[in-house]
Amino acid sequence: MLVVFSGPSGAGKNAIISGLLDKYPALYGFMPTMTTRAKREGERDGFPYYFISTEDFKVRIDNGEFLEYEQIHVGYYGTSKKILADKLKEGKTLLKDIDVKGTVNLKKGLDGGKHKLLTIFVTAGNKENLRQRLIGRGEKDIDLRLSRYESELKYSDKYDFVVENIVLAKAVECAHEIITQNK
Repeated sequence: MLVVFSGPSGAGKNAIISGLLDKYPALYGFMPTMTTRAKREGERDGFPYYFISTEDFKVRIDNGEFLEYEQIHVGYYGTSKKILADKLKEGKTLLKDIDVKGTVNLKKGLDGGKHKLLTIFVTAGNKENLRQRLIGRGEKDIDLRLSRYESELKYSDKYDFVVENIVLAKAVECAHEIITQNK
């Protein structure tokens, strides 16, 4: 099963995913995204992204290697068909962070497939909470990221579940319960 987490920048999608991976390592695996954006401090290749050049990304688009891809802000992001197939062989429930349009496209790409997809939209209460989180993680393009806030919230009703991430430990447990009950 693949579980997709989406929501505005700063909502805590990767924090919830990391919490699940740390607390339940036997149950969950991580499905990384390929991107052309620059690495942030603390990121490594393979978590949460595989970092590739724009040229390489475009070649992969032309070769049909993505289930979905999107240009967001200043970079490309996409889900590799091969990486997903390889990760699913591990037998764990895979967790993935993806933007709202990517989720819509991923659903289309997996339509009719044999793998279950569960979608969870993550919120952080309000836009000011997001701003403070983005400042806290040293984000440079805060206004650019927040400019997508309203449009991203409009997608929340297209998700199977919504998790509010005000207290991270509670959000992690809520996500775990949702996943467990919907396997």
